[in-house]
Amino acid sequence: MADRLEDVVNIGPALAHDLRAVGVADGDQLRDVGATEAWVRLNAVGAQDCLCSLLALEGAVRGVRWMALSPEDRDAVAAAAREALAAAVQPAGR
Repeated sequence: MADRLEDVVNIGPALAHDLRAVGVADGDQLRDVGATEAWVRLNAVGAQDCLCSLLALEGAVRGVRWMALSPEDRDAVAAAAREALAAAVQPAGR
């Protein structure tokens, strides 16, 4: 059975609501989509677009509190998200 989003570590009611609004219905789907893609989707609709929400999602996917992510992992996650976000906003054909 899939985890309710609110039962996944780091995911509170507001973030769960926003995730559902962008097509992420439960914990299994969040793990399948991945933290970066979920964050890019949230960013595209203007919701939960800060680094804190990105790290919360990454921790949720890994099953750990976001504070347990090492500084190196935090930097790598942020860099990957910046790249994904830049790719998502590139005009077609570029």
